[in-house]
Amino acid sequence: MELKLNDVYKFTYNEKWLKKLFEPYWCFDGQLIVKENSEGKLYLVDTYWGSTENRRFILEDVLEQGKLVYICNLNDVDECRISDLDYYADEDLFDLSTQHRCHQKYYKRKNAEKSPKKMEKVLLRKIESTEHDISWKANELQRLNEKLASLRSGDINIFI
Repeated sequence: MELKLNDVYKFTYNEKWLKKLFEPYWCFDGQLIVKENSEGKLYLVDTYWGSTENRRFILEDVLEQGKLVYICNLNDVDECRISDLDYYADEDLFDLSTQHRCHQKYYKRKNAEKSPKKMEKVLLRKIESTEHDISWKANELQRLNEKLASLRSGDINIFI
């Protein structure tokens, strides 16, 4: 496996290391970014602490302790807003949030084009949700009118 500067990987510990470590994912995102030291050597750093390099790894240690899955290279993506996620294909989007998603950061592939298929999917989901809300409100209105009719007929043991 060959690392490139600014590669982003998802890291998970293997069973052997999970048994050795107490709360291995405490203050640890498992999202590793490749950086370069002053001697030009590449290493991986977890994103949990942001600008500090509290959890720093060399490739050999990471491969011994778990599994890496390539996500993207920061040179190939642009940061975007959460609202942009509705417009682009999922394969062009990257959730690089940190601190167990407390700090949300989203990226899209450079030069990604809007996806009519994704936009249609989002609109259909919103239509379905709105239809559900309308149906629920119509049922609620019917129940409230029934309670009002019961109250007007003298029943004061209703739940308002």
